[in-house]
Amino acid sequence: MIAVRIVIAFAGVAVVASTAWQAIQTFVVPRAVPLVLNRLVYVLLRRIFHGVVRLRGATDDRVRRDGIMAGWAPLGLVALPGVWLVLALIGYAGVFWAVDQHGVRAAVETSGSSLLTLGFVKPGGFAADLIAFSEAAVGVALLALVIAYLPTIYAAYSRRELVVAMLDARAGTPPSAIQLMLRHHRYGGLERLDQRWSEWEQWVVDIGQSHMTHPVLPFFRSPDPDHSWVTAVGALLDAANLRLSAIVLPGGGNADASIYLTAATRVLRDIAGYFQIVVSHDGDHKLTPAEFDTSLDELAAASVPIDEDRNLIWERFAVRRAQYEPALLGLAALVVAAPAPWSSDRSPPLRLPPIFSRRRS
Repeated sequence: MIAVRIVIAFAGVAVVASTAWQAIQTFVVPRAVPLVLNRLVYVLLRRIFHGVVRLRGATDDRVRRDGIMAGWAPLGLVALPGVWLVLALIGYAGVFWAVDQHGVRAAVETSGSSLLTLGFVKPGGFAADLIAFSEAAVGVALLALVIAYLPTIYAAYSRRELVVAMLDARAGTPPSAIQLMLRHHRYGGLERLDQRWSEWEQWVVDIGQSHMTHPVLPFFRSPDPDHSWVTAVGALLDAANLRLSAIVLPGGGNADASIYLTAATRVLRDIAGYFQIVVSHDGDHKLTPAEFDTSLDELAAASVPIDEDRNLIWERFAVRRAQYEPALLGLAALVVAAPAPWSSDRSPPLRLPPIFSRRRS
């Protein structure tokens, strides 16, 4: 019996230590760490929310579906601390059972009283008192982590959504690279567009840092069901690609657009790589030359200065787009982004990821 208690005590300590370490990795470690427990919570909740969408008959109603799914990621973020507290309670209950040598119910009551600092149960003995002190510290620390980092997460979300909302007037709803070009050409000249690339570069780099530090952020939906950070980044990527491939205009706009294109491509590929997204290069998803040529006709009709060699424009554009297209389409499917030209309107069908495996295709 003593051996069993020793094993249970060590198992309880392992559960508590693992739970505390996962909490630190989730909120403190400044990089995306794949954690099985976090994945279990988020994927399970996502399946529940998709079940609610089907039960309420909102599968084909994009606005209603978006309203339901908007609560998934925030609820998962709030549910995680609850899961951590439950695991800490179970782990410490095992330790109390081994040390106090009382029944399971008494161990659970002592653990809960200590974890939540209620104090209605007093452990017996000096060793049990020390364990209770440590459990109270763990409970307070877990709650403090959440309280401290929730404002950080929502600040990053607000910075992201500021530019997404601003693109509503500049690129339309949903955002379109062609509309971005046309509106700037008509109302201020493409030189005004060139002045924005550095600002958008800072914005997309901030997305990369915040969304890789807190991998739940990509799933926080925009207030407007027609907006999405993925389609916003994609519209700017295609616009930068067009600026480099098609637009004939003097000045330093090409350099700034190229820097944005490089930065945004890296961000999308990093985030897609974390979620192990793979999208095949087939005709069902890729942008076609015919679609592209129709858009060039629209630009030419508005007197946008474009290169005369359409084949050369397409070759330049296609080579650059191949670098970010799979990540863009895959992320648009993953976050169920609203349909937008050249991105989420051709994303592959969503497949819910398995709960216990990080493999996704």
